[in-house]
Amino acid sequence: MKRWGILLLALLLLGLGVYVLRPRPAPGAGETLYFLNWADYIPEDLLKKFAAETGAKVVLDTFESPEAMLAKLKAGADREFSLVVAPDYYVLQMAREGLLAPLEKERLKNLANLDPFFLDPPYDPGLRYSVPYLWGTTGLAYREDLVKGPVDSYAVLFDPARQVGPFLLLDEMRETIGAALKYLGYSVNTTDPKALEKAQGLLLEAKRRSVGFAGGVEALNRILGGDAAVALAYSGDVLQARQEDERLRYAIPKEGGTLWTDALVVLKRGPAQDLAYRFIDFLLEPQNAASLAQYTHYATPVAKALPFLPEEMRQDPTVFPPEEVREKLEYLKDLGPDIALYDRVWTEVKAR
Repeated sequence: MKRWGILLLALLLLGLGVYVLRPRPAPGAGETLYFLNWADYIPEDLLKKFAAETGAKVVLDTFESPEAMLAKLKAGADREFSLVVAPDYYVLQMAREGLLAPLEKERLKNLANLDPFFLDPPYDPGLRYSVPYLWGTTGLAYREDLVKGPVDSYAVLFDPARQVGPFLLLDEMRETIGAALKYLGYSVNTTDPKALEKAQGLLLEAKRRSVGFAGGVEALNRILGGDAAVALAYSGDVLQARQEDERLRYAIPKEGGTLWTDALVVLKRGPAQDLAYRFIDFLLEPQNAASLAQYTHYATPVAKALPFLPEEMRQDPTVFPPEEVREKLEYLKDLGPDIALYDRVWTEVKAR
């Protein structure tokens, strides 16, 4: 019986050796994840770690403005990319335009690691299409040695008598119009034509006194270079730039501001859907979420990641604003067809 047993085993090994002796490749091995994100918004080490764990290749492409990102996808790139980081107020618009399919949450075992605050956000109720990536605020960046007075209000942009130095306007429609609306006492999401007309007039007057428009990174570089003293900016960008110059400061205006979340969305017609979900789940792991937050200097929505952050970061009000400040902040909401009202204002402001 032993000889027959040995012969049978040999035959089995000869016939099935490819399965016995070679481990099955990990799901995703040999595939490519095509990832579209803001510039300098994820550490390379995380991409390498994911590639090492899955055997997949990660190809990262970047954009400088949400308008450019959306235009790229609508021009056909939605078939090229697997995963995109989108501004919160773009999520429902992208879904309406057929770029996104409803999120398959059963494929995300780490979704429970999120802070409950982010499970039902106004920009995507019930997280039907997206998963939070990072969050932050928009306020005023300034170099303390270049300003001639306090920087605690949008008045430094919109009131000539309270201008504290040369300033830039942020080249981002909703944030910049929102700042004008907030200064005038309106919601950043108002669709009142009269309110938007007032905001347009305020922005045109400010434009004449400004030193121009700039994207977020360019604005901070120009402040660091002394070309401007003040600009609207994103909280984490300021903290990153402050590592180059300690004189850089950040303030949320007393009128309030915007709280935003950048979100991960899987493209409906994109390749490697399974790999996209695996990468989202990878970023929801606490230590990976903490690495992402530390690199970008933005707040993580993954509650279980907080113990892995340095105490200094957890206590920094620029990263995690106190509750009394957060009460004055608004999300920029998807406005549907009413976005045309903002488009008209922005076109007039940029053209005149």
